[in-house]
Amino acid sequence: MIKSSATSGRVFVSDGRAQTRKLIALAAAMFCCAFLVRAQFAPLPQADSPEEFDAYLRVVEAATPSAVIAAGDAFRRAWPTSALRAHVYELEFEAYRALGDEKKAIDAGEESLRAAPDNLVVLANLAVVLANATSDSKRLARAKEYGLKVIALSKSFRAPRFISPEEWERTSARLNSQAHSALGLVANAEGRLADAIREFETAIALAPSPDATQCYRLGVLYRTAGNTSGAIQKFRQAAGLNEPAIRRLAERQLRELERR
Repeated sequence: MIKSSATSGRVFVSDGRAQTRKLIALAAAMFCCAFLVRAQFAPLPQADSPEEFDAYLRVVEAATPSAVIAAGDAFRRAWPTSALRAHVYELEFEAYRALGDEKKAIDAGEESLRAAPDNLVVLANLAVVLANATSDSKRLARAKEYGLKVIALSKSFRAPRFISPEEWERTSARLNSQAHSALGLVANAEGRLADAIREFETAIALAPSPDATQCYRLGVLYRTAGNTSGAIQKFRQAAGLNEPAIRRLAERQLRELERR
């Protein structure tokens, strides 16, 4: 094994393993994006041994959500205080989302934030998960807190040199779009229809590319508010995007409106 010090943190690689080197570069980029402070990036997390980093790579390389979860659990049992655990929890959060296990996704997301409180990616994604399809006041309050935190942090955030200004602009826009989407879900759950519409209009305006779910939800809000023409426009937009489940819902809404 040889130790590389190409980044500000220590990573361990096996000599000659080209794929592992690529994964290390990817991991470094992901960690720089994940571990944030209010105006700058925190130091790159470190693996304290080759064995720890290899176990971390097994999580990164896992091919299925179930494999990510199994590798993540094994990593955390072996290295419960590892500086890499925040990203391991983040990967498990996304894996549980893919499996449709909302409760465990939320638990993993909260653990990731306990280890890295200013992770914009987890804050934005977790805000949406917490706000979705719930009337629980505590969940809604956390969703609102995380969404507002994304918006506040992104205003003072200084992107690293390895991210171009254009790439950061797209990333920032996407995260802010998700944050406003979460705030829209909170407002709708609380019966604040006008606020919900405004938040989803902002989310759609900020999104680097059209989001079918956001368009569909705004269509539903427009329909509830009596804005039939706006609803039809958003349902048509949602139906035209490459999301089969959303397309079916949007087309059903359009048929109902056309029968009127």
